[in-house]
Amino acid sequence: MIKNILDKCHWFASVMMCCTLLSCTQDNVHMPDVEPSAPTWETYTQEFRGTFSTTVPLVQEHLKGAVVSPTVVRLEDFHIEHSGYVTLLTEAFSVNDPFVEDLLGYIVEIGQMRIEKVEYAAFPSGGGFLKKDFDNVKAGAYNTRGTLQGTISKDGHLHLTLTYRPGTMPFDIVTEFE
Repeated sequence: MIKNILDKCHWFASVMMCCTLLSCTQDNVHMPDVEPSAPTWETYTQEFRGTFSTTVPLVQEHLKGAVVSPTVVRLEDFHIEHSGYVTLLTEAFSVNDPFVEDLLGYIVEIGQMRIEKVEYAAFPSGGGFLKKDFDNVKAGAYNTRGTLQGTISKDGHLHLTLTYRPGTMPFDIVTEFE
């Protein structure tokens, strides 16, 4: 008789467990629908303060040195621990070397750049790598093409190199961020 009662209790417990599992899978309170491709972490905007050091390699021997400008680089849709695509924004700056000004007849003003879909690959040990070939990116009045690559250390230090040609510029400009 006790065995019969235990068997009925076991059967009742099994039925209750199945009902609970079925109800959990049929409502969104216990098991919400999540797209498998949607990130499950929050992204944020990160600002990096430093300097742009700009050179023009083709005419570097005529220049007085790199043009250095304090600046801010901002990453949007960013999470340092997760790979994905970010948007990189730079502040406007000028390449105000006297040789470049004499050569072209004007100071080259590089406007704010917004480079979207920059690949960010997080390192397992922290930090990550940024890279992007870009074309038709607005830099102020110029359509700009070029490449960017950089690293973010696990303590959050950004090093970035932009190699680009704004407008019809016949030679590359290289800007490094530290």
